[in-house]
Amino acid sequence: MNDDRLDNLEQAVTTALGPESPLTEELPGFAPRRGQVDMALAVARTLRQQVPLVVEAGTGTGKTLAYLIPAVAAGLKTIISTGTKTLQDQVNAKELPLLAKTMAPGLRWAVLKGRSNYLCLRRYRSFTSQPDLGLPGAVSALATLKRWLAEGGGGDLDEVRGRGLDRAVLPEITSNSEQCLGGRCEFRNECHLTEARRKAAEADVVVVNHHLFLADLRLKAEGHGEALPRYQAVVFDEAHMLPDVATAIFGVTASEARLRQLLADIARGLAADPSVSGAAMSCEQAGKQFFGELGNVLKRNGHGGLSQAQLEGLKDHSGAMAAALDELADCLAEASGDEAEALSARAAALSMDLHAACDPAPGHTVAWIERRGRGLSLNLSPVDVGPHLDHALYQENGRLVFTSATMAAGDDLAPMARRLGLPTETRKQVVASPFDPASQALLYVPKNMPQPNSPGFAKAVADQVEMLLTHSRGRAFILFTSHRVLDAVSRLLAGKLTYPCLIQGQAPRLKLIERFMAEPSVLFATASFWQGVDVPGEALSAVIIDKLPFSPPDDPLVAARMARLESEGMSGFAHLMVPEAILSLKQGLGRLLRTPEDRGLLAVLDNRIITKPYGRRFIKALQPVPLTSDPGDVEAFFLAT
Repeated sequence: MNDDRLDNLEQAVTTALGPESPLTEELPGFAPRRGQVDMALAVARTLRQQVPLVVEAGTGTGKTLAYLIPAVAAGLKTIISTGTKTLQDQVNAKELPLLAKTMAPGLRWAVLKGRSNYLCLRRYRSFTSQPDLGLPGAVSALATLKRWLAEGGGGDLDEVRGRGLDRAVLPEITSNSEQCLGGRCEFRNECHLTEARRKAAEADVVVVNHHLFLADLRLKAEGHGEALPRYQAVVFDEAHMLPDVATAIFGVTASEARLRQLLADIARGLAADPSVSGAAMSCEQAGKQFFGELGNVLKRNGHGGLSQAQLEGLKDHSGAMAAALDELADCLAEASGDEAEALSARAAALSMDLHAACDPAPGHTVAWIERRGRGLSLNLSPVDVGPHLDHALYQENGRLVFTSATMAAGDDLAPMARRLGLPTETRKQVVASPFDPASQALLYVPKNMPQPNSPGFAKAVADQVEMLLTHSRGRAFILFTSHRVLDAVSRLLAGKLTYPCLIQGQAPRLKLIERFMAEPSVLFATASFWQGVDVPGEALSAVIIDKLPFSPPDDPLVAARMARLESEGMSGFAHLMVPEAILSLKQGLGRLLRTPEDRGLLAVLDNRIITKPYGRRFIKALQPVPLTSDPGDVEAFFLAT
């Protein structure tokens, strides 16, 4: 590390973003932006003084360059962790090449993805020798892969996505951490993941996603090696997504999909061994009984949380499945070969995770059920991810930057810092957007709406949506907090709207966005749909939300986190539910205003925002966007565009 570069870092940043910036040669119209310079200087101080920074940088700040320039100027081995592939691609293809051209000619960078993004040669060869032609798209996928490899494909499956590679085939040609044989694999010298990791080890900047970064933290914490090269600094962009990703990574899952894949891999490689096949059959039967009972509990319970009494009721079934897995592990251990050894370890790990998921620690972990795709899973999740991050990250490294366009509830970053368990010395900063939301946006909240839980709510929402779309001329996301209301409203409006209507689930998300951008359309989706979606310009001119996006209070993790806050003397509603709902609304506004020229309507069809005391916090957080309840103001707003 060059200490001189760190000592002079603030001056280097000021020069790089000042009037004489070398960026002017490549970015026509580049001019210093106060917010961008302020953020870059704050990042520089973090890198020099090793004190974490959490910073909200409003849309248009230029936050990507605001953290990349000090990181590159410092000469530190830096990880950039993003929440979405869109941003990962942007950093890799746009900002880093720009800096290499203008201020760091020798800059080396790499993108490193999770192992499931790379073709596993061992599993690919196994699949080609025994293809399951019953899988959707198997024939076209094999043809695509064969052609791609013949053309010198680099192993990153993103290169062939959308070219006849069906998602159903991916689990057959990739490996997860359990399936990988590591140094025992016969293809270890040709491994695409190993090559990607080698390039990352040689790079100055490595771009990853949150899932991979946190998975690496867990591996290191458990003494199971590492997925990332050693680094000196980390920048988390889209850091508002980190708490949920960390909850998944530091939890435990015993799923039907995991059991199904284990048994499929055994059938492919060791079906001829009678003791193994017999143990696998017993395991399959025990799994059917356990997950069948899990499904019955979910139907009776109505949601995913599991009480201690329900866990006790599952004990016989979970115990039988764990015993069957242990027996399977023993049989596999007695078989010969690296493959059998790896499969034995997988069976034993699934048994251990099943035991753990059935034994939550009250106040610290929560057991819950999830239905996803074709199967169920039993999950154990931490109530608070802070201790995990503190142990694995904060105690080891102070050069940490957490940034996003939406992290603060108003100007208050404390709720996000609390969710992340950040150290008390962490610096907090809010950098306002250079845009002019007072003239670019309008917040509409109708006065006379029934309560969201009343029978007439869906009809009232449909009427409001129909009226608003006449002014916006389509070009709108209609976002719902529940699939039930989404279905009801889309049915009520079927045939009434003159714009193409797209509904979440009709096609993959990227396909829906492509259609939405191709012509003025209306997209009906759940509120989480906008994560990572970027639709600049007039294609998206209105975001209409059916009700305030509070998390469901019967969500087991939400309930546990509220209980934790209340045990500490705080209000779970005021300190968790309201701040997180505010962030969701701010993200909706952020979807509308992507450039200084964008204009858009944010409509919230829930008058609690103007009738309840807590509504003032929402209105304040969205200021200076003007608030109206008059449809005439909406009409005037769009006529002015």
